[in-house]
Amino acid sequence: MSKHKHQRLSHPPTGPHAVEDLGEALNPAWWTVMTLGIIAGAVGTWAVFVLSPLLGIIAAVLTVLTIVVGVVMSKMGLGSYTYGKGDTATDSASIGIK
Repeated sequence: MSKHKHQRLSHPPTGPHAVEDLGEALNPAWWTVMTLGIIAGAVGTWAVFVLSPLLGIIAAVLTVLTIVVGVVMSKMGLGSYTYGKGDTATDSASIGIK
């Protein structure tokens, strides 16, 4: 587990411990996509359980909506890292390591 808990980095870290420094997926796009994906999966599962084509179509629409929402939120900057002025990703300070 990272010792830099709950710190948002300005871009993906690099180096031997890069994965450890990413944190715990605290961006809104990730949470939104996961929530919509779980709902779509639950509706799809229920559609198979009760043999309902209508629920199957709803689950498929929710799945497509999940993908679209994820892409849009990511392009809005809510799920991706952005480079700020002075960030080089080559030294510890620029990737959030003290």
